[in-house]
Amino acid sequence: MSTQITRIPKPEAGRFKDGRKLFLVPAILLPPQPSDEGRHLLERYWSEVRDQVEGLERSIGKVTHVFHEALHVGGDEGISLLQQLNPQGSSFVQAMCLSDAQLEATEDLAALEESADWQRCLSIGLVSDVVRSMAVEGYQQATSRRYEHIAGRIDETIEGSESGILFIREDHRVQFPSDLQVFYVAPPALDALKRWIDDLMQPPAPPPQQAAEEPPVS
Repeated sequence: MSTQITRIPKPEAGRFKDGRKLFLVPAILLPPQPSDEGRHLLERYWSEVRDQVEGLERSIGKVTHVFHEALHVGGDEGISLLQQLNPQGSSFVQAMCLSDAQLEATEDLAALEESADWQRCLSIGLVSDVVRSMAVEGYQQATSRRYEHIAGRIDETIEGSESGILFIREDHRVQFPSDLQVFYVAPPALDALKRWIDDLMQPPAPPPQQAAEEPPVS
């Protein structure tokens, strides 16, 4: 089940307190030194994420387990790694972990590394159809194992009426347990940030064609 926070009726918030819960937050990662505009949008995004998550915690329970894709270790070691992987969002995660939450090991390292290696192979532009098919199949299988492991970690960690939070890219294919109530956190800044990223990825427009000068009439 995927429920957007802005659509949860406040009088009914109490009925979500029972059972296991997961707050699902899109992990938006930018280069280490984005432009001023990108940095401003990202700061606004994480500020709004914090506000919405805190609102959910007040309504249906404090987060006790934090999961983040690409982290194969938890605790203090995981925090240090997260500061490298997601420097813009790591301060929010660290603040939660200084309160009631525990940063959990989320990934299987072998599957994560294999998926990353296959992705690197595909990114170089393979010439052979046979090799490309092998790389695609290897990437898909490794990625499926990643997502299965993430789902298993969430299932075995969140108990009773606890709440967890997962930071992961929107195009993930993690299949959550059927008894887990999933709340999708999508602040207004998310759309603005995605539009900015899309514009950044667009190839530059070609320069306008100059009209050729006609040769002089002899």
